[in-house]
Amino acid sequence: MDKNLKILKELFWDYEWSSVLEKIDSPFVIARVLEIGDEEQVKTLEKAIGKRKVRRFLKKYGRRFLSEMSYNFWIYCYETNKKTQRSYIGNKRSFGRR
Repeated sequence: MDKNLKILKELFWDYEWSSVLEKIDSPFVIARVLEIGDEEQVKTLEKAIGKRKVRRFLKKYGRRFLSEMSYNFWIYCYETNKKTQRSYIGNKRSFGRR
């Protein structure tokens, strides 16, 4: 495994680190990193498992495992739902106007 994965260790203070490493691409691990990880931690996970697995996680488990705010943010970032992406961009101009 990648040495850089140690940056994720602080997110799993309540689990045995070796068991987390064994299941680094599990929905639980991905959810924890997306929910409470910082930008560098998310990029590290993405580098380890690939964008495709993150996108698959969002489509299959995102609504169940993430808070609504996190789910919406990551869906937008990973563009897993083109319809949602387009509607957000379409409304961007009116954001903050009354």
